[in-house]
Amino acid sequence: MIAVGATRAILRLVKQRIGESSLRKFEPPKGFLFATSQESVDVTIYPVSLDYLLVQPEGYSDVFKYTSELEIAQEPWQSYCQWHNGPLDEADDPLKRLYCPVAAEGFCPKHRRSERALYTLCLDSRSEKALEACKYIDSLVKGEYAVYMVDYGGDKPKVGTTRRFRLLERIAEQPHTLATVIMETGSLLEARRAEINISRSGIAVESWRHKLLMPQDHYFASFRLSEAASRASKLLGVQWDEKIFAITSEQFTTARPRVIDAEKLAGAELLPVASWGGFLMFKDKTGQSLAVKASQLMHRNSIIVSF
Repeated sequence: MIAVGATRAILRLVKQRIGESSLRKFEPPKGFLFATSQESVDVTIYPVSLDYLLVQPEGYSDVFKYTSELEIAQEPWQSYCQWHNGPLDEADDPLKRLYCPVAAEGFCPKHRRSERALYTLCLDSRSEKALEACKYIDSLVKGEYAVYMVDYGGDKPKVGTTRRFRLLERIAEQPHTLATVIMETGSLLEARRAEINISRSGIAVESWRHKLLMPQDHYFASFRLSEAASRASKLLGVQWDEKIFAITSEQFTTARPRVIDAEKLAGAELLPVASWGGFLMFKDKTGQSLAVKASQLMHRNSIIVSF
């Protein structure tokens, strides 16, 4: 039960834990006539679990690890500036971050030209202003970036860019069956241009249906993804390493939670138990599994916690 001294807080991060990988072979369905000589496909599987929620009490810059029951706050929810003092070029300890406590959509006036804000602009837009932001980040930060592609059961795979050290976490944040890396580069501008070129060519898309799509047949997904990755690598003039992987959540696969809008859970006491594909899974008081888009709760005073 949420304590009397509970406080309203901002959800800043859903911290995931990526486990040790294993190699799995996926066989074709029985009776399937081969169009190729390849009888099975090898996929590297990484298990993912929920580590903790990073929460920031209103009015403070400090953040805290949270794993207990919480309550979804009643609306209206206020959005808060997304800036924090963590580095862009390497992994950090989220518990040591300081977050901006100012109410704002996206970034507050003080942090609108910060490196973090410009990095976000670079990846969120195709405009010339966004590409200039990419170039500016390259002049300040020595980073490593990966252009990746994921198959999620749609007509075309999704292409994206992320910092190399965040690759597995980033893939785990998206509904997918399989994923692969198309290229790596030390330039954010080069990575973003590659992503845009792949999208403009029609090989892949930059956005996808934001639904909880459970993994599809891995065997056929591997052929779809391999074909798209091969075409994309030829377009960019790079060598694709043909390595395919996936991030999986046994809890999501087993529970197959009911997806519900976060605002409909206002007042509900919930226990966070899993995270995958951009969704946060809770258990309610009856033991039912519910999934909410993490983005609906992020950077808002959307939860009530008790320390």
